[in-house]
Amino acid sequence: MFSCRAAWQKCGPLARKAAYRLPRDVVQRRPMSSTPGGSGENIVYALMCGGAFVGAVAYAYSTLSTDGARFNDRISEINARPKTEWVPKPWPPKSKDEGEV
Repeated sequence: MFSCRAAWQKCGPLARKAAYRLPRDVVQRRPMSSTPGGSGENIVYALMCGGAFVGAVAYAYSTLSTDGARFNDRISEINARPKTEWVPKPWPPKSKDEGEV
């Protein structure tokens, strides 16, 4: 038991120092750039995304502006169709037994 205590007193500080330094040495920290595409390497992606966004907005605007006229034409076509006059059924409905008598 005495030898175990002596070994722990001798190796304890070394073990604590090694355990304290272990997490810091595992992950290396790398400096990041200040802004995305700041060095010009991502400018192609930014242009592609911007162009796709502008195209999507232009398509949505043209579709919505032409659909209004198409909607009005469709409604006028539906209203121009011939309609039959609605006649309600007689109330109370006749049962099968009354019709045979």
